[in-house]
This record gives sequence, C-alpha cells and structure tokens, in this order.
Amino acid sequence: MTRLIMLEIGGLGFVRSIRPDVRKLRGDACLVVADEQNNTLWFWMGSGVQYDKRRTARGKVEQISQEGQRIGEEILGRGFTLVEIDQDALEDPTTASNYSNLTALLEAPLDITTVASPKGTLIIAQLKGTAPVATPVPTSTPTTTPTEPPQEAPEPAATKPAFKRTKLDLEAALMAIVRVHHQVHIEYKSRGETEELIIEGIDGLRHKMKRSKGRLTFNWDPKTPKELKDLVAHDLKSIAG
Repeated sequence: MTRLIMLEIGGLGFVRSIRPDVRKLRGDACLVVADEQNNTLWFWMGSGVQYDKRRTARGKVEQISQEGQRIGEEILGRGFTLVEIDQDALEDPTTASNYSNLTALLEAPLDITTVASPKGTLIIAQLKGTAPVATPVPTSTPTTTPTEPPQEAPEPAATKPAFKRTKLDLEAALMAIVRVHHQVHIEYKSRGETEELIIEGIDGLRHKMKRSKGRLTFNWDPKTPKELKDLVAHDLKSIAG
C-alpha cells in the first residue's frame, strides 16, 4: 500500500506530523504531503499565509527535499521531487492539475496509523486498494510558451536589463511583477531623476528596477526560472493592451 505523511510547517519552520485530510488545505496553512508512491513532496501554500511564514516554509520544504525530515524514527522526503501548489495560482493549468492530483490522493480511502516515539509522533496514512493516478508536474519545469514583453528587443541574457526602452511606466511594470509573485518586499530609493526599486519575492528572488530620465530598465535575479519570466511577459502584454 502507498503511504502518505502530511507535515505542517509552523511560522518558525517547526514541522509536525498531522492526520492527512483534504480539508486541511486551507488558506492559512503551509503543508507538505510526502507521497512515497510518486516520490513527491506536495507543498501546499495557502493564500492567507503571510510573507515571513511563506519564506520560512519554502526554505524548510526545500531543505526537506534535499536532506529529509526526521519524524519519530523515520527520515521523510529526502530526494523527493518538490511540487508547490500555491492557492493564489490555482488558475494556472499546471498548478490546477497538481492540486487535483493531490486532492484525489487525500480523498481516497485511508488507513491511519500513529507511531509514537521519544523522537516524535508520526501519523501515517496508507491508501486502501489501488491508489489514484497522480502524476505530479514539477513546478521548476517550464510549462508556458515564451511570450515577449511588448515593444521589447529579443530576450537578453539574465544579467542584462529585461525591459529596455519600453513605453510602459514604472508602476505598470511593477504591477506585473507583484501580480505574478503575489507577495513582495520592496526597497525604494530616489536620487534626482533616478528611481530605483529592489523587489524581493517570497521565493527569495531579488529583482532590480530603475527609471532614469524616462527610461525604464529591469534586471532579473540570475536564478529566476524561465516560466516566471514568461508569466511576467504575459502580464505586461495584458497591461499594455
């Protein structure tokens, strides 16, 4: 039988094993489901989770995928594929598909076993009978067709400005970034005719935007995945009409 272990991540990165239940995929929760059939960590991020907790939880689940998490006598999740399901992004086809797969697993008939030890309590759910088909799509894999921002030269290298000589103003470009990242921290500096922004997403990516003498430039964080650039480009096109 296939085992599922649901882990709750607290605001300080504390992890505990909880009873797997689809109803726990709430807006205020950060959860990880270790799926041993698919060697997958399904990472649920509720829309109501605040910036600091989001950042802490994301770092913790990445650590779990690399090093594993000890609960009781077992180490869970080491080497598993990480699949993030952000409640704010359920309109995205990939996210929606992953969400459907996760809920199918959690809604299947389960046998629950609780294993207590001095090192912690582990709650294990085993799927009864044949497990539902759940094919996770890693969120690090590009799933959209590249779309260039309007009035933009061919996409430059990641370390070069991404929005050269665009007619979009600073506010519109910033809106596109925020709408894709959902939650950001912004540092603003102004000096003469130059305005500078450092935009940090909950994933730790830091982008730099500058407007000087009417010219807007933007530098991606070098670690920015291609699919995120595509989403921003699409949003820019929508704003430009």
